[in-house]
Amino acid sequence: MPWKFISPFRQAIPAAASSGAIGAAPTAAKQHEPSAPPDEVVFIARQPIFDAHETVLGFELLFRKSGLVPEMAPNSIGDAASLLVNTLNRFGVSQALGDKTGFLQLGDSALDSDLVELLPKDRVVLEYPSDYLKGAVQEARCASLKNQGFQLARVCRPGETDLTNLKHTAGMIIYDLASQTLQDIIRLDRAVKPQNVQRLVRNVNSRSDFEGCKAFGFELYQGNFFAHAETLSMNRLDPARARIMEIFNLVINRADVDEIEAAFKHDVALCYSLLCYINSVGIGLQYKTSSIRDAVMLLGYDFLWRWLSLLIFAGVDLTAAQRVLLNTAIIRGRLTELLGQMKLSNNDGNALFLVGIFSLLDVLLGIPLEEVAQKLNLPDEVSAALRAREGRYATYLELALAFETNNFSRAERLCRELEIDLSAASQAHVAAIEWAGILAK
Repeated sequence: MPWKFISPFRQAIPAAASSGAIGAAPTAAKQHEPSAPPDEVVFIARQPIFDAHETVLGFELLFRKSGLVPEMAPNSIGDAASLLVNTLNRFGVSQALGDKTGFLQLGDSALDSDLVELLPKDRVVLEYPSDYLKGAVQEARCASLKNQGFQLARVCRPGETDLTNLKHTAGMIIYDLASQTLQDIIRLDRAVKPQNVQRLVRNVNSRSDFEGCKAFGFELYQGNFFAHAETLSMNRLDPARARIMEIFNLVINRADVDEIEAAFKHDVALCYSLLCYINSVGIGLQYKTSSIRDAVMLLGYDFLWRWLSLLIFAGVDLTAAQRVLLNTAIIRGRLTELLGQMKLSNNDGNALFLVGIFSLLDVLLGIPLEEVAQKLNLPDEVSAALRAREGRYATYLELALAFETNNFSRAERLCRELEIDLSAASQAHVAAIEWAGILAK
């Protein structure tokens, strides 16, 4: 399990000020510009792109201005290119992508703008629609960008019949199961495969879709097939994880330190993990401790239950795709916490962290959420939000999901309902993505 439980957990998360500032790691906060005016709020959303082994190679990045649904995305040369360049400059490539490649959707003529050439050519794939190629001028523009080192991807439109000579204008073709059948894609692909270009299939939203596409040797896949319940083979809680949950319950209910210490001592491996952590360089103690009791007291209740909540996932035999799902759960946890702190107390923010991070437990562990919730003995409001999407915490989770699923109009509506500044919420989303990336390093 690669997650590092290091300094970000120990940093204070201040409540948001009325100006729209958000609580984030100090290093992240310095890199974020002040909140933009409401009419300049930009949403960022991303979806992972996998290879056939379910290893994440990149993220599809979507940038939308407030008030625009995806179907009304900027399509003029200046608007589209300016939105991409300015947004990446504001948020930073590393915050949005980590060490992965970004796939950017451009409008019909956005490739014509010189602004596009300001993008980091080694970090992005520029997607353009087939309709862009109207003649020799557009073909020459694609060839010029390719010669400069940019990666270009041509998006195949429904009903398209001619995909010859792709390699002169793109190094990748993108198919879409939402508008094309697999049979149509395979028929088109007969002319594409010999051209030695990569082939990406979008909207692969079920395991059967993924297996069907993989049988024909496509290189890249985009979709949320790994997040559905069909991937579950319901398991029973193993003894080690049950022990972690038992200690989690003691800590979150602020049991006596003696009782927590005794529970730790029933599991040698868990004691070892705790002492390794408390004595790690990231903690910064001036002396080493060999006492479970001292470790518990030094960390404190609030940090300890966070550490345990992530440790519940440790050691799970996750696929590469499910590791992305774990990253998603951590982003949810951080984002719901930051959103809650804008209007609620720090204790509510702590509870919202649990709502977000445990919202995918059933998919990740292969155990029904009802059973997990009972084992964890979660606070009533947390349990209600997880089990039935009810109670005051549920709306914060729904707002986090709106950002996650690119539903920007819903995000705006929920921000109004919660009386949260839209710009601050958008920045909180980026801060949560960056924070989860720190843990994954």
